[in-house]
Amino acid sequence: MFLGLADFMSGRNPLVAEWQKVKFGIPFTIGENMKKILLMSICIMITISLCSCDLQKTRSFSTTSSTSPTRSTTPGSEKITASPVPTGSLTPLPSFIPSTPASDEQVYLDPEGWYSVNIPADWQNRGNPNIFSGENGFFETGYLPEMMFIDYYLVICQWMANISTKNTYSVSWLGNFRESCQLVTLPEVTPAAVVEVIVNPSADFAQRIFYLKADADHFSKMVSTFTWLQPIAEDGELSYQTAPLRAEDISFWENTAPMPPEVTVTEYKLPEEAQDKSPTEEIFTEYVPAEALPDRKGTGGTYIQKTLENINEVIMPFGYELRAGPESYPYDLYQDGILALKNISRLPDIYTNVSSGSEKLSFIVHTVNNLDKPFYEKGNAASYLVQSDSINLWEDKPPNPMLTEGRSIWVEDELLILGLGDHTALQVRNANHDLLFSFFTYFGTHIPINKYLVWDDHWILGVSDFIIMDGQILNEILGFEEVYNWYLIDDKPFYFFRKGPRTGISYDGQFLPVHYHEIIHGYCCGLALNNPINHENSVRFFGNRDGTWYYVVVEIN
Repeated sequence: MFLGLADFMSGRNPLVAEWQKVKFGIPFTIGENMKKILLMSICIMITISLCSCDLQKTRSFSTTSSTSPTRSTTPGSEKITASPVPTGSLTPLPSFIPSTPASDEQVYLDPEGWYSVNIPADWQNRGNPNIFSGENGFFETGYLPEMMFIDYYLVICQWMANISTKNTYSVSWLGNFRESCQLVTLPEVTPAAVVEVIVNPSADFAQRIFYLKADADHFSKMVSTFTWLQPIAEDGELSYQTAPLRAEDISFWENTAPMPPEVTVTEYKLPEEAQDKSPTEEIFTEYVPAEALPDRKGTGGTYIQKTLENINEVIMPFGYELRAGPESYPYDLYQDGILALKNISRLPDIYTNVSSGSEKLSFIVHTVNNLDKPFYEKGNAASYLVQSDSINLWEDKPPNPMLTEGRSIWVEDELLILGLGDHTALQVRNANHDLLFSFFTYFGTHIPINKYLVWDDHWILGVSDFIIMDGQILNEILGFEEVYNWYLIDDKPFYFFRKGPRTGISYDGQFLPVHYHEIIHGYCCGLALNNPINHENSVRFFGNRDGTWYYVVVEIN
């Protein structure tokens, strides 16, 4: 369905109506005069954007180094603070005008000249030029140069929620800018605060990431006064090859391991017609020589449809049976022929494991107390953990709708279940429901879980561009901005990582002496064909080094 501007302004767009409710709490209507004013404003904005589009394509990168900021875990008195960033050499650009302050406001101007924000007039600077506070709130802003090489803003917010701070913020993908995300304090943290992390695609690397932070009562009003003071490129792409290596990067890349004899790396330079294209817009596999592509026949695994018959085939040897109700819904669970649980809302995912000479079973079912009431009504649903010889209450509430099925693995005979708690926190719990680990992530179209498995008596969890092993975040331990696409080849771990402006490869605990400035990963839908693929004893991917695209085949012999 396509809607014209008149439809949009008339309120006939149902998406706009819903947005009105979410954004402002109640719907609002637009009078005819206001419609005319808004239409004229939009026309003026379009004209300005057309005139300035060439300027917005301009991008410059800093060649100065910067010190890392320090942050703490308590919003308010202990703050996320940023060290001063040296002023980079900026291409002269037309200046915009800050938002006109109200009588009770003052204007904060970014010293680097990128943005302005209006804050209460009676708030005073507290010794740091980017921190203001008063009796009823506070405001803080600054740059995050230690995050400058992280490509995706949601990775930055996850880093800040899980590494920079602990159990302080949840992550929201719904920011106020094209490339931004939010950190929101958990209910038990005071004072309540919101942090918005924003990407400036037109700035030097050191000024590419900045944040706005305020108490929850003032945040929305202040961010509504935010004004860019220079034109911003909407579709700017990072040029990692132009960024200088930091001292820590130089030390790391000069001390990588020699190429192991069992590892071979073959690069196929893509043809010239592909070099000026973007993998964010076009599938690159058509430019790869046929002999370099994997034989995908038979690599998809065997899909077993989740049916009542198939589930019972697995659980009946343990004495369980699921039976459908009169109308095939809901289901009832029987144990040794006796009704154990009734009104099960959906068919569960079944997990089995052979350990210590015996096979083990695990699955979680969700029951409904009153079928005439909504499933998610308070007190109307519960979850039960079913194991080989026991059924126990798991949670006295319905599952999180963003991840309804728990995932089970066994590590040294201990059952570990991955689920989703409040505030989009991934949680690893044991069979007693003890919390062993949590990781605050986000829900876009899905929860970005990439992997949950067992390796050599370790549990491995891949979330977004983070890898967690036994509750330890490898990004933090190894000092890598990103760690992703973890595979097992010959029962040894293989993964990609980013260290500064370069990305690299780790295999069997060694960092290989090869680097790229970008490795394509994390795309969905048709563009997922550009993502790395693990095929038998090889990993194949698209990498860019010094502005040139390659199709790379890493083989373990």
